[in-house]
Amino acid sequence: MKHGRRSPPGADRISALPDGVLHRILLRVGSVPAAARTSVLSRRWRCVWSGLPELVLRDHGRSHSSFLRSVDGALAACRAAPALRVLGVSMLNATSRVPAARVARWLRVASWRVAGELWLCLPWRPAVSLMNTVDGEEDLEVPLCETATAIQLSIGHGFRQLRLPRGGTFAALTSMRIQHAAIDGRDLERVVTSQCPRLVELQLVGVSLIAASDISIRSASLKRLSFDVENTRRLVIDIPLIEELSLSKLVTKVSITAVKLEEMVRDHDAANEPHGGDLLADAAGRHLRRLAIQGSPQVAAVLMRHFHTIDELQLDLVVPPGEGGYKSFLRSTSKLALCTVLVVNMRTECHAFAPSVLHLLRKSPGVRRLVVHLPWTG
Repeated sequence: MKHGRRSPPGADRISALPDGVLHRILLRVGSVPAAARTSVLSRRWRCVWSGLPELVLRDHGRSHSSFLRSVDGALAACRAAPALRVLGVSMLNATSRVPAARVARWLRVASWRVAGELWLCLPWRPAVSLMNTVDGEEDLEVPLCETATAIQLSIGHGFRQLRLPRGGTFAALTSMRIQHAAIDGRDLERVVTSQCPRLVELQLVGVSLIAASDISIRSASLKRLSFDVENTRRLVIDIPLIEELSLSKLVTKVSITAVKLEEMVRDHDAANEPHGGDLLADAAGRHLRRLAIQGSPQVAAVLMRHFHTIDELQLDLVVPPGEGGYKSFLRSTSKLALCTVLVVNMRTECHAFAPSVLHLLRKSPGVRRLVVHLPWTG
C-alpha cells in the first residue's frame, strides 16, 4: 500500500500555501492590525497581509494619533497590492478631528486602489461648533473613484464643505451615501445627473446645502433615493425608474416625475412645512408597493390626492390635543389610498388611539392586515 509523500518533521505547511489561500485565512483573524502581526511568524508572512483584498480599519481602543499612523501605514503598504474590493476606515474617538489634508490622502489612495466598496466614517461633531473654529474652515476634496462600486462618506460635520469632483465619471458606482456633510447644491446636481451613469441608490442623510437652493435630481439609472437635505427650497425629481423614495425636511415645494414609482417614503418636518408643503406629482393615480409618511397628517392629505392603491401604507400621525386638533386630523385623513397592509405609528394622546385607528380603517376598507405601534411611555 502506497502512502502520499509526507512533509519532513517541522515543515511549515501553512506558509507553503498560495497567497490567495493565506489571504482567506487572514481575512478571518478579525482585524488588519492582527493580520499585520502575522508578519513576525516568518519571512514568508512578512508582506502577505498587505495584499489582502479587504482592508478595514477601526479605532477600537486605539489612541487618536496611533490610529492615524496605522491608517497611513496600512494604505502605504497596500499601494503595490492588487485592487481592493473593500476599503473601510471608521473612527469613533471624537477627542480630535482629522485634518482635511490627511483624509484627502486616504481618499486619493482609495481612488487608485478600490474596485468595490469604499466607506469612511469620521467622528461626529455638532455642525454649529464649526462656525467659531479655524479647523472648521477646511474643505474636504473628494477625488474621482472610477472603479468604486459603492461609496459611503460619513464625515461628521468635520469640514466646512465636501467638494465633489468637477470632471470625469464614477463609471462603476451603483450606490452612494453621504452623511453629516455640507455640500454645494450645484455640485450635488452635477455629480448625480452627469457623473454617475450607473447609480442605482443615493442616500443623503443629515446633509446641508451651503446656501439655500433649488435642487434638481435627474437620473436615468437611479431606483432608490433618500433625500434628507437642509436648505432645500424646492426639489425637482426626474427619475423614470424610481422605486423607493424617502423625503424629509423639504421647505416649500417638491416636483416628482416618475414612470415607475413603486415606493415612496415621506419624512415630514412639521416645523419646516406647517401646512404640508406643495407636492406636485406626475405619477397621479399610480399603484405603489410601499408608501410611508412620517410627521404631520397634512402631508398624508397632499399625497393621497396622487396615489390610489398601495400594497403597504405606513402612517406616522400626530393628532393635536383638543377637539379642534382631532377635527383637523379627520379632515387631513378624509381620503386614503386603498391598501392591503396598514401600519400606523401613533404619536398622540392615549384617548385618541381607538377613534383614530377606526377612522383610518373606515377610509381604507380593503385593509387585510393592521399593525399599530403605540408611543413609548416609559
